Amino acid sequence: MMAGNDMTQADFLSRCERSGYLLVLVPSSYLGGVFRSQVVAGLSQRLPEVRLIAVDDVLFASNSVPDGFDQVIPTAQLKEPCHAGKPAVNCAYSLPTWLTLDHLAKTAQCITLDLPELLYLLDIPLVYQTGALTRELAMQHHAEFVSLRERLADERSRKTLEAIMRLRLDGNRAALLDVLCPGEQEYFSLYRGPEHPIVLRSDEHYVDIGAYDGDTVKKFMLAARHEYASIHAFEPDPANYRLMHASLAGSVGLHLHNQAVSDTGGHLAFAAHGTMGSRVEIDGTVQVPCVRLDDLLDVMTLLKMDVEGHEARVLRGAARLIDECRPRMAITCYHHVQDLLDIVAAIDGIAAGARLRLRHYSLYFYDTILYVDWPDALREGR
Repeated sequence: MMAGNDMTQADFLSRCERSGYLLVLVPSSYLGGVFRSQVVAGLSQRLPEVRLIAVDDVLFASNSVPDGFDQVIPTAQLKEPCHAGKPAVNCAYSLPTWLTLDHLAKTAQCITLDLPELLYLLDIPLVYQTGALTRELAMQHHAEFVSLRERLADERSRKTLEAIMRLRLDGNRAALLDVLCPGEQEYFSLYRGPEHPIVLRSDEHYVDIGAYDGDTVKKFMLAARHEYASIHAFEPDPANYRLMHASLAGSVGLHLHNQAVSDTGGHLAFAAHGTMGSRVEIDGTVQVPCVRLDDLLDVMTLLKMDVEGHEARVLRGAARLIDECRPRMAITCYHHVQDLLDIVAAIDGIAAGARLRLRHYSLYFYDTILYVDWPDALREGR
């Protein structure tokens, strides 16, 4: 775990000013689409005279120049001698594209920042927290993460936590390269093999909280070969729920709930965007019905949860169910720096003996999953 690289990032802006332009590598990527307008606005404020040049084969082929950009060139032109020593930022999201452009930029002798490093520099939120706050909290809770590292059940989990902490300190995604897992194996795998933290059985009582449009429910059905006991899927966003209902209603053993899940019943304020980022939020624009799992279910063998930082409260509202059933769990823990610590604390407050494993599935801050199981319960056949 090392300190952030503020001097290099500050010098990067000076290089942009001296060069007169910034090479933006693949702004048409998923991450480029997410952050493009914020980055353009931040750069235009900090560097109003600097031209933005998109290095992007997709945009070049379609003759498209994104708003805020001055020019689009194909990636082959990156090799031209005029770009040697010029500043660039790598916006790639897929691993092959990131590796390709990283190599091309190094070969061209560009001075390259990774996109998250630029987000740190421009103080743009990475998920929900800015880079400055992310770094501050990572350093503030360093000792707690070191202690948690010793509890993780395998070396891959320990290396994953170390990589995530390095990423949080400086924003360079190279830290993830040695621990990154294939995205198709997130939560559970379609492929049968003992190496995945969760091996499905034919009698699962599966609970999906934050089911979005039903994508992970469909994935579970496929991974289970449509052999399971029951499925309960919860999605509070009305637009997302309609999509899930339209595609899954009528499936055998499936129960769909247009509700939020928490540690209290009643109603909660909710930010309904019709996206994966819809979430419980104090300033939310709508009120949604909310339940505790302990008030609704009697059995649960497998829990998948992605609720944008609300995970610990969901667990506390399922304390009886977890204590009695010892379900295996796949829980997102990346939305805020302290989410992982809060989730583990909630689990420890319910029952002892949990085995913890950590995996990471995206070339960004997204998709860190905590896998939980109970070796003693598994031996007892629960």
